[in-house]
Amino acid sequence: MCITSMWGGLCSPTLRLSRWRHVSTLIPGRERMVPHVRIPVLRQGQIMTTFTLNRRALLTGTVALGTVGLLAACGGNSSKNETSALSAGDDLSKAVSYNEKDRSALKDGGELRLSADGIGPNFNILNTNGYTAGNLNIQAAINSSFTGGYYADFRGEGHMNEDYVTEYKAQTVDGVQTVTFKINPKAAFNDGTPIDVNAVKSYQTIYTAAASGSDYQITPSPIWEQVASVEAVDGDTRHVKVTMSKPWYPIEGSFTSFLHPAFVDVAFFNDGMNGKPLDKYWAGPFKVSEWDASGKVLTVVRNEKWWGTKPLLERITWREMSSQAEQAAFKNNEIDYADASTLSSYNELSTVANVDIRKGSALAVGNYEINPEKMPLPVRRAFVAALNRDQLLKLRYEKLGWKENLPGSMCMLPMQEGYQDNYPTKLGKDVATKILEDAGYTKNGDYYEKDGVKASYPVTTFGTDPVVSSTAQFLTQQMKEIGIELSIDNHGASEMASIISAKNFTIKSGGYGITTSPVDAANYFYISETNNGHGKELDSLAATMMSTEDPKEQLKIMNELEKRHLDEVAIYVPTNNGPNFKACRKGLANYGPMLFGLPYYNPNVWINVGWEK
Repeated sequence: MCITSMWGGLCSPTLRLSRWRHVSTLIPGRERMVPHVRIPVLRQGQIMTTFTLNRRALLTGTVALGTVGLLAACGGNSSKNETSALSAGDDLSKAVSYNEKDRSALKDGGELRLSADGIGPNFNILNTNGYTAGNLNIQAAINSSFTGGYYADFRGEGHMNEDYVTEYKAQTVDGVQTVTFKINPKAAFNDGTPIDVNAVKSYQTIYTAAASGSDYQITPSPIWEQVASVEAVDGDTRHVKVTMSKPWYPIEGSFTSFLHPAFVDVAFFNDGMNGKPLDKYWAGPFKVSEWDASGKVLTVVRNEKWWGTKPLLERITWREMSSQAEQAAFKNNEIDYADASTLSSYNELSTVANVDIRKGSALAVGNYEINPEKMPLPVRRAFVAALNRDQLLKLRYEKLGWKENLPGSMCMLPMQEGYQDNYPTKLGKDVATKILEDAGYTKNGDYYEKDGVKASYPVTTFGTDPVVSSTAQFLTQQMKEIGIELSIDNHGASEMASIISAKNFTIKSGGYGITTSPVDAANYFYISETNNGHGKELDSLAATMMSTEDPKEQLKIMNELEKRHLDEVAIYVPTNNGPNFKACRKGLANYGPMLFGLPYYNPNVWINVGWEK
């Protein structure tokens, strides 16, 4: 599910161009990896149709989700004004805070200075090494063709983006499913290449080759495996028709993302944008002005080749920095926006002069992810049964004044219509030890073992934030009570991507971005392909879900699939959703916590953000 700062800005995975990617430990408000996503739109009180965005906020980060250290959080009343997460039926406007202003009330020009916890180095956002939240947020300004024909508002409701697509129709007739759409005749990449049927065929070529084992460094996308053809209608290259070999639901909004044909070349796709933000292959309201590769500073300015509404800002500058450096930079008036979702960052930033603390809900789910290749199923199930999630919530949020119910889903927020608590109900120490003993584990001293192998595993953490060590320590103490030995394996933040990519962990705390597409999310998390073959017995249920046209029935199947996977396969363990608090310079408008209206879902954010007159 996945991240601007997603805990301030994810995740979090389209036209279903690709699968969800990896996740890891996450700083609230600072997202990382994000996959493509297609989003069914859910209004309060009803299930709506769907549209596709081009990435799901799959967030990863360098430290665990959290707000306070272990000792600091224990006991006492909240020191902040209490803020609570929303439930189904609540007004979603209460979960956002971005100082909404009409463009007429804002200055023409000015600069916005932002931090990023990762810029590049590979600027191909379809590449497995370039598909990060930092890159996606930035490219929403300079490559909005990636989002293409649809965008989301903060409620998650879809709107056609007529800068790219002027008509769209999806239908299934006599069992044959087709998608047809017309592309804005003004749309073109910066090098003059028209955005037309060939910019859709680029995806088909790449994903078809990827499914056949090509050398593209990209994750395959199942929806493209069901595409029979992509063609121009009656010779009009701006009128595109996609025909499916078999129906895929929900389909609405799919295939309206556009990719320059240059990316079809395997060598260019893999390495052509390493350290090179080549915006001639992109299209958007901004263009690259300067890229400082050594200092990791990217500056973009208005793009004179943009055919849509002119952005208010003249310039946006991103600087790569850690969360600690971000706080210092905000205090020193070097950037205009910083995360304040932890107790330490809130205390640090809320007293800065000329600051506006904007409070909203995070569009994410924190979790423990367990590598099924390194921890046997009985131990995974015992871990789930024994985990004291209530105490984890207290450790993370009590002092910050944030209240929420325990999450029961990796795929939905409690505020979304159709949410169901799918977490196992048989919990506690006795349940956990019975699971182990029924599987043949016996106690040897403090810990269980089987066939001479002790139930002993590392918990991988990243970075130096106090919440990393405190929550990891709490976890080790808790699991010792049921006879599972955990050790803390801490790494620097710079090692995160390589460790996650190689799945060189047994347990890690992480976060995924949430979208309005629980079906898409479940079809990522709970199929055996994602989990190295584990959970194959549920693949048929997932396939039934994806071939079910009725959205209400789909959601019922999704909940059944998630409930069974959490109980029977036990790889993803939802622990929290969390707040999204941002420190902003006063006068900054149309920017802040905005749920589904994030830049990589809605690139118009970069057109409309500005400074009050």
